[in-house]
Amino acid sequence: MPRLHAHSLHQSTAEAEYNPATKKLEVSLTVFINDLELALIRQSERRMFIDKTPAAEFDAQIVLYLAKTFVVSDAKGEKAALTWVGREIEPETAKSDDPAVTLFFEMALPEGLGGVSLRNAVFSDLFEDQLNLLLLKADTKRRQFQFKRGDGPEKLEFEDR
Repeated sequence: MPRLHAHSLHQSTAEAEYNPATKKLEVSLTVFINDLELALIRQSERRMFIDKTPAAEFDAQIVLYLAKTFVVSDAKGEKAALTWVGREIEPETAKSDDPAVTLFFEMALPEGLGGVSLRNAVFSDLFEDQLNLLLLKADTKRRQFQFKRGDGPEKLEFEDR
């Protein structure tokens, strides 16, 4: 039987860093494996398990899911294309009841972060209480964002302090 079970915390954490040399937003998104598998099963309408599904097929489904739920748009409203980098099971959670995986991907933003927005609705289609946290970094600047179900896009800009 698959290991799909409910846990009380419905949260993802992400770090996004703008790399001015490559002009890309580099993202690491950590999620519970159970939640990811459930989202991919619903999306693909077939069994999808991180340890049983061929990696290329599983990763292709992740990319499709992220393209719909982690949407970065430039100042003109154009959606930034997502480039898959890879994934890594979090070693400290690997043997727990709720193992986590970090997904690595990037998006080209040749004009920089000016006017760029993000809609982070990862798993919001699954859980009413889903909370998605994001730490945005660029040079020495840092800003934290929170996304809840129903939230629209947020401008990825830094507040002047």
